Amino acid sequence: MAGNVKRNRNEDSGKKTIRILAAVMGMLAVVYFLPAFMQRTDTISGHTREAVYRSAVKVKKYLATDERLTFDTAFGLLDQIKTKEGPDVFMKTVDGLKAEEVINLARDEVNARIAAGDPEFKAYTSWDEMIAKLMAESSQSSGRKRNVLPAALRSSDREGRPQ
Repeated sequence: MAGNVKRNRNEDSGKKTIRILAAVMGMLAVVYFLPAFMQRTDTISGHTREAVYRSAVKVKKYLATDERLTFDTAFGLLDQIKTKEGPDVFMKTVDGLKAEEVINLARDEVNARIAAGDPEFKAYTSWDEMIAKLMAESSQSSGRKRNVLPAALRSSDREGRPQ
């Protein structure tokens, strides 16, 4: 009888050890994998030029479609404008900014250049007009693409098949 009690205690302690190991492994798995799934960023990282573009793509994922076009335009214009001022000026300018801040900064830069009579922006009277025109062009070009493809498929000739 004493042998059975001893054996039960050993089995119970073995089960407890396995439970503890399973819990520890589960916690380690959560700690290891959670950051990979929870990396939502809303600011631009300006450490390197590559980091700027990678973080811009991540920031853009969480924007609405119209805001993406505005952000892309603002980001590209800031890159163009600030790179002319120096090689690292663009990275320093956008480092730590959120999407709205990038758009506002680009709006201020473009409006200032329009007011100064910059020839690159002579076709526009304001930032808002420029964005409206670009959005209209974008919707027209995407609309054309949608209409062209189905028409081409309908009029395609398939040899060896009944028409």
